[in-house]
Amino acid sequence: MGTYRIKDLFRDAADLVLAGFLFLAATALSGGLCAGAALKALFRVAFRVVDGKKTVRVVHDFWDGFKEGFWFSTILWVLAAVLGFGEYLVIRYAMSIGEPVVAGAGVVSAVLLVSYVAFLYPMLAVFETNRKRDMLRNVLLMAASHPLSVLLVLGALAVPVLLFFLWYGTILVSVALYAAIATFHLQKLFAPYVGAFVPDETDAE
Repeated sequence: MGTYRIKDLFRDAADLVLAGFLFLAATALSGGLCAGAALKALFRVAFRVVDGKKTVRVVHDFWDGFKEGFWFSTILWVLAAVLGFGEYLVIRYAMSIGEPVVAGAGVVSAVLLVSYVAFLYPMLAVFETNRKRDMLRNVLLMAASHPLSVLLVLGALAVPVLLFFLWYGTILVSVALYAAIATFHLQKLFAPYVGAFVPDETDAE
């Protein structure tokens, strides 16, 4: 096994930063509509980088991840955005009329939604299946059975948010940092399940 050297660290960091830039570009140019497909593509690259056993071609790998299952990823993103906006309105209204219980329920549901999305796109990037309903169910089961992993992934997601509030320019590198932290952990979590959702001949029927 080769030794991981400083130049390898710089190469991997550069690959992740480029993937993060592609994510931001795709999201901005689509007005946020394609953020789901771009997030999946970001994790496609990140898992290849962290794996270290596969040749990484950032633009090529990102594009492959972006276009594969594009409509599925995009529809799920739009649905999540609509639900998230609805929860925001509920929380705001409940606070305005002095209903802390309703507001608290809205906050909890919003956290659960973010947790689900935080697991959804990495899983879409790693696992292959034509059984979309099974994938959605397995994302829920994976997140529910690994609460500590959910907290870690949410913590990784907080990194770009906090850095952005410190200085908006950090978004150029903080997205890559989030992808690296989340992927490093999720790769170990997903390892026993890799291949479990690979489609067989009956899936295409």
